[in-house]
Amino acid sequence: MPTYTQYQKSNGANLWRVTGYLGVNPETKKQVNINKGGFLTQKAAKAYYRQVSYDILKNGFQNHKDATFKEIYELWLETYELTVKESSFVKLKQKFDTHILPTFGEKEIQKIQVSDVQKFANAMREKNTQFKEYVSNVSRIFEFAIKQGYLSENPAKKIVMPRKKKNLQEKEINFYTKDELKKLLKYARNNEPFQIYTFFFLLANTGCRQGEILGLQWDCINFEEKVLTIKQTLTRGKNRRQYLEEPKTKKSRRKIPLTDETICILKKWRLIQKEECLKLGVNIFDGKQFIFCDEKGEPIQLSHPRLWLHRISKRAGIPKLSPHALRHTFATILIGQGINFKTVSELLGHSSVSMTLDTYAGVYQEEKIDSINLLANALS
Repeated sequence: MPTYTQYQKSNGANLWRVTGYLGVNPETKKQVNINKGGFLTQKAAKAYYRQVSYDILKNGFQNHKDATFKEIYELWLETYELTVKESSFVKLKQKFDTHILPTFGEKEIQKIQVSDVQKFANAMREKNTQFKEYVSNVSRIFEFAIKQGYLSENPAKKIVMPRKKKNLQEKEINFYTKDELKKLLKYARNNEPFQIYTFFFLLANTGCRQGEILGLQWDCINFEEKVLTIKQTLTRGKNRRQYLEEPKTKKSRRKIPLTDETICILKKWRLIQKEECLKLGVNIFDGKQFIFCDEKGEPIQLSHPRLWLHRISKRAGIPKLSPHALRHTFATILIGQGINFKTVSELLGHSSVSMTLDTYAGVYQEEKIDSINLLANALS
């Protein structure tokens, strides 16, 4: 018997899906199932199932179209969404929409061959250093299709995984020099609202991610112990909705020491913010007020810091980089000062020291060269 289920799309629309067993194709000896979504009503889904069943009864399986890759993917997506954070769901969906569905989406899943997946892997290798992740995601859909009875084997498991291209450039790490950072902060201090200056000063002096800073509330700052606690981050979900979520790893939930100067700047901004919020009728005294907020007391939009930084960069005469560059700047300055990678990794909230080493390999190489030069000078 067919099963009819209602589901909700990312845009909020409620639709119906029909899944069920149709029989065994006598020519291929394979089980044939139905999986079709997009119906506005359950009645429409039932009508579709009756029509397909009638067509098979009258004409056999030769004219029956098997489920497409996209249809199986959408069925899998409904379950996957329940297992991960909203931000992770949105990021993975974007990868499918951009790179995977344009290749496989409209193909009948039973007709996708090993050669099709091999071509996809080879093509992704040419343009993306993370091509193995995309192949793995394709494989997940085939595995799901097997469990649901649409496939008997996974074609992605039979490909020859290409080696990573040696000449494919890794994602470049952009950061400011010390002089550029000084220019940035000086211009912001003298020409921008104090909230903007405080934001970039805190970003540059803690190495936090932008979302971590925008998710800060005043009770995250211990002024006596001079410590900042990262316990949540501001991110985007479906339909670009902003919301708070817990840090993505245990290491991301961390305490970061603050300098005396940082404490002074935060105290000054808190006083200014109190005055501004009181004028607007926003309660600032409960500790849950966001450190960086709009006139309604809500977190600043995630897109704003980039606009601020581009404006400052142009007027201060420094490179036009993203706010994330300040995190890289923080790390490269520490590494340049000889701070060990374990400490840098803990401050950044990386999941492992190896991740820090991989990210800042270029800076590490410069440190090794400096060490050799110091040795040479000592022996000369």
